[in-house]
Amino acid sequence: MIKKIVMAALALMLLCSCGKSGANNAPPPYDPTIADVLMESGAFEGSDMAPIDSFIISLLYGIEESTISDCVGYMAANTSVSADELVVLLCTDETAAIAAEDACKARIAAQLAVCETYAPAAVPRLEQALVSRRGSTVLLVVGDPDAIASAMENR
Repeated sequence: MIKKIVMAALALMLLCSCGKSGANNAPPPYDPTIADVLMESGAFEGSDMAPIDSFIISLLYGIEESTISDCVGYMAANTSVSADELVVLLCTDETAAIAAEDACKARIAAQLAVCETYAPAAVPRLEQALVSRRGSTVLLVVGDPDAIASAMENR
């Protein structure tokens, strides 16, 4: 009897562990609709966020436009007052996404260097910017860190 219970428990454990390899536990790629969630979260100063397209993103971030298959982007309309930005990039492949992630980090570093003397009020937001890659997608968010964290819960 005990042997049957132990065998049943082992079989149940084996069944429960199926499909839980490291790759399957990776979070899903970012969906462009995350931009809507973030825009509605109150994470950005005022309501003056202007949309930007893949051409502008490629210029600002130094990303080859041909490696962006789709994107959503917003930037503070008055960049002399705010460093707030939101970009969701769907790249052509994971290699392109790695390069885009590096470019986003370089963008934040460059903005930080400028804002330290030019717009010091923006520095805390830049220091806590979110740059994240999931598979072939990249997310960059500069805004209120608490509002961003709240909007990103369970995403």
